[in-house]
Amino acid sequence: MATHARAVERLGQTTPFDVTAGVTQSSAAVVWGMLLARSVVALGTQVAVAALAWSGGAADPWRTAADWWLGSLVLVNVATIVLLRAVLRRENRRLRDLFRIRRADVRGDLPWVFVALLFAGPMAMIPSIAVSQLLWGSAEAGSDLIVRALPVVAALAIVLVFPVLQAIAELPTYFGFVMPRLEALYGWRLRALLTVALVLSAQHIFMPLLLDWRAIIWRGIVFLPLALWLGYALLRRPTALPYLAAAQGLIDASLPLMVLLASLE
Repeated sequence: MATHARAVERLGQTTPFDVTAGVTQSSAAVVWGMLLARSVVALGTQVAVAALAWSGGAADPWRTAADWWLGSLVLVNVATIVLLRAVLRRENRRLRDLFRIRRADVRGDLPWVFVALLFAGPMAMIPSIAVSQLLWGSAEAGSDLIVRALPVVAALAIVLVFPVLQAIAELPTYFGFVMPRLEALYGWRLRALLTVALVLSAQHIFMPLLLDWRAIIWRGIVFLPLALWLGYALLRRPTALPYLAAAQGLIDASLPLMVLLASLE
């Protein structure tokens, strides 16, 4: 109990809003459910799209559904935001509380954001290239599996909505909601970071799920260094979440842009 109390006290002092009330209202089942929700919804969405492709006579419905993974991820992000709003409402909190910027924190937040972003790029790119080279003998083979042409109108629509939804949904769910509540519920700190980072990285197995062991390994592990790094930054400086979430949205805009370019060829 003493460990739990210290965790709650520390969280109340360092997070963008006091989570003490949330600890008593968000059960362990809710917290763990939110941790796994994106993976479950992503898999369910791909199954649904594959069923539609099959009913439409697609030669390979599962591959067709995988090609539409960014469109499916838009739906995953919408579902995530709806769920996140609902669980925060149970704590008498609002989604926008996660994005609140306090003037007193800005001077301390910006150096953390700068350092976090300085290393985020290499941590995102190097593992992807290195693991792809190791598994396929080609640095581009992994990316070629997920950057697939779509109808141009659909690709353009994804470019317009995906970055905003991604910024609102992913980091706020994992590191704004789940991680501090795991710490408060169990007295975890580094264990909470490791747990959330592992699930965040592993969710990419289902975004999209490709029935190739190399693709599963590649998607499952390449984001782990970045997830650990961003999680560590937010563990140390939770009030940096609005900046890092916005930056993630801008950086991840490169994905739909690449799909759009492939669609225009």
